[in-house]
Amino acid sequence: MSYIKRTPTIITGIAFLISGLSKLGNVVAFQNLIVEYGLGGLNILAPFIILLEILIGSLLIFNIRVKTISSIAIVMLIGFTCVYTYAWHWHGITDCGCFGNFPIPSTPLSTYVRNAILLILLSIGIIFDNCEKTEGWKYITLGTILYAATFVAGMSYKPFAFTNRTHPFEHKAINETPLASFATASPQESELILFITYNCPHCINSMENFKAWKTDHAVDKTTAYVLVDTTDTQLDSMRHLFIERHPTIEKTELDKDVCTFVQGFPTAFILRNDSIQNIIVGELPSHYLFE
Repeated sequence: MSYIKRTPTIITGIAFLISGLSKLGNVVAFQNLIVEYGLGGLNILAPFIILLEILIGSLLIFNIRVKTISSIAIVMLIGFTCVYTYAWHWHGITDCGCFGNFPIPSTPLSTYVRNAILLILLSIGIIFDNCEKTEGWKYITLGTILYAATFVAGMSYKPFAFTNRTHPFEHKAINETPLASFATASPQESELILFITYNCPHCINSMENFKAWKTDHAVDKTTAYVLVDTTDTQLDSMRHLFIERHPTIEKTELDKDVCTFVQGFPTAFILRNDSIQNIIVGELPSHYLFE
């Protein structure tokens, strides 16, 4: 098969590979996203979905059983689209979070257009597949990729992290939790404390609602903390991109190891009467919707 005829297959393979690799380093964040989608206990499937995306992407790029793999990818992509549609209509999720740590927010329109293009490219790949013989080195490389990906996924996978959605801090006095070190309001004031990261698309999407909680007097104070990895070589560029999008938001950067009690991003703590009244894990809603 000529490289020109293989182009659609290679493009879709790269898309699946990027989607899987971008979520690989933070599987628990993808678990949280599945919960936000309203799929609860299915979050335990997060690492297997990621590994399947990497496997499909690699097989398509290496031109291994293209017709079969493309057919599986089509079914998988249609399934993802249906799940996203459900989450959009019933849970208000607009950014699909398809590319994990890549700060590439998407809209429903861009998500549907992208998926439609991928479906077309996969169909073209099936038509032009000519079942070439696969060299042995491709299988060796594929096995190495999957072995390494499985190891990395296991480092951040927490199988029971979201089994119980009641946060252990909920309804506790502030001074009985680590949050006492981060609250800035007086006991008589209400406060919204938001923990985010720079590379979380749902954190970015929460910023306008975060500002509205204060300007509309839903709470007396709002405080934002950004958890960062100081060894991340992309930290400066991600910080600059955030400031460009939200120049008026005051925030404090903290090392991610300081706040181990924050497992999903964003996480919002609502403090009233010197206690933690509510905890929102996932995209911060409008205070009108929340109330």
